[in-house]
Amino acid sequence: MHHILLIVLILGLIGCGKEETITLTSAKGGKNYGGVFRINMIRGNPNGLDPVIINSKLADDIALQVYDRLISFDSSLGVIPEAASSWEISEDGKEYIFHIRSDMRFHDNACFPNGKGRIMSAKDVEYSLVRACDPKSRTVHYWAFKDKVIGANAFYDARLADKPVSTIEGIQATDDTTLKIRLTRAYSPFLLLLANSLGCIVPKEAVEKYGRDFFQNPVGTGPFMFVEWRPDISMTFRKNPNYWQKDEVGNKLPYLDSLVFTFIKDDKLQLKEFTDGNLDECFTLPTEFFEDIVDTKNKTAKAPYDQFQLQSTPALLTWFIDYLCIKAPFDNPDVRRAFSYAIDRKNIVKYVLKDAPYGPALHGITPPVFKNYDIKNIPGFDLNIQKARELLAKAGYPNGKNFPKVTFHIYPEPRLVQVAEAVRSMIKSNLGIELQIQTIQFSEFLQLAEEGKLAMWGTRWYGDYPDPENYINLLDGALVPNSLSEPSYPNSTRYKNLEATALFAQAMAENDEAKRMELYRKAESMAITDAPATMLFYENHYRLLQPWVRGYPLDGLARVVLKKAWFVARK
Repeated sequence: MHHILLIVLILGLIGCGKEETITLTSAKGGKNYGGVFRINMIRGNPNGLDPVIINSKLADDIALQVYDRLISFDSSLGVIPEAASSWEISEDGKEYIFHIRSDMRFHDNACFPNGKGRIMSAKDVEYSLVRACDPKSRTVHYWAFKDKVIGANAFYDARLADKPVSTIEGIQATDDTTLKIRLTRAYSPFLLLLANSLGCIVPKEAVEKYGRDFFQNPVGTGPFMFVEWRPDISMTFRKNPNYWQKDEVGNKLPYLDSLVFTFIKDDKLQLKEFTDGNLDECFTLPTEFFEDIVDTKNKTAKAPYDQFQLQSTPALLTWFIDYLCIKAPFDNPDVRRAFSYAIDRKNIVKYVLKDAPYGPALHGITPPVFKNYDIKNIPGFDLNIQKARELLAKAGYPNGKNFPKVTFHIYPEPRLVQVAEAVRSMIKSNLGIELQIQTIQFSEFLQLAEEGKLAMWGTRWYGDYPDPENYINLLDGALVPNSLSEPSYPNSTRYKNLEATALFAQAMAENDEAKRMELYRKAESMAITDAPATMLFYENHYRLLQPWVRGYPLDGLARVVLKKAWFVARK
């Protein structure tokens, strides 16, 4: 029998005190239902919550609340079932059969008769995956199916030509609870791709009702239902009362009543909101205060921040500078190499970022988080000013003479702003080149990068799934479209190396893990030598939680998985 606990709180935190009344209902296993989880997304607004246009971790994290996917990851980033209760993969690695749950219901929404959500079936999964290959949907996920799924290329080309096609030969719901996907060739990471936003399941009714506005009217089967989006201010979700999943003792998920995402872009203001008790978590600690908050040796919080929970883990995240490799001046690999040798990553990590990252990126694009993939075997770049100047002179720009004007584009992320200033200073001092820094909003930034409209830009790559391939494919020439008018994602640099591309393809078809990792290493080493991007640093995650938060572990992807989060009574 549930009983109601009325809790009156006086929060005497670092900032001003705050009084708040909440109601919690006890659940089995000592857990509680109730409460509003308040979280800030420092990178600002997402570009929308239509899964096929999601191209950032920011949007993907919010989408996790609304949609279920075929598969998901546990807190150790192991693969677990979600919409697919189980699956089989053929011996040759070319056929996947997914057994789809029959107890998942779409959110109640005006797109359905009488506003009542219906049961989700394998046909909805087929529709969602086909839509991820449809250029008319503005998809950014076609790359995941191109040259891999039987019929995906033909479908994409037919839709571009306005031909009446609606199915892909290799993606078929054979009945309400069975989905079959057939590949043109074995592709070992394919299952992991389906835990990405492209694996989110949407109802056709919602897409048809809302049309181009579906991105701001999301409907899924996930633990929370969309309520409101106030651009640049907040996004609100409430508990899905019909959610299918239960915890290990039989409690229906989720525990929380609602979620409020805010979009404060200043990390110092975010920290203040957290210490004032207005946020339940603080992810991304201000560099200026990092040494005051964290004892990096022991990975513990210093007083007075030790009243909060500090979580820490190496991140599946690498920061780097991208170059557009098909236009001068960065079509010349010696120019890119010169820039890479001219940047002092160790200095950036130690002095600019106060040792908060995992370490300087002296190797490749893959971060040091995979036990079976030692990045020390990937030769990268370290500071070598003499070599940098020799390469720049060889490229025809001695001491930076006659080097064209270059704008270094960034988005308003505090880390990136600080690092960009350091990079500009190093390039000026070591190469004699003056860079102009321009900051643009994140969603526009991504679009311009993918459209080939930026020459040099600072960014990062969060793994979508835990496999080195997810990083190396940023350097895969097979993912570059033939036309500059087509967006290039995820290889926004448009870098091509035929030999490296052949090794990538060989690796992805290899079922033997040790052999696959060795092929990845060779391919990544070859690509990194051409410096299509300058690696900066590998990240370490730190997150502060309020003392009353439970059930919210921090993984290497820093996924925002709130369906299992709950609150204890506040003291």
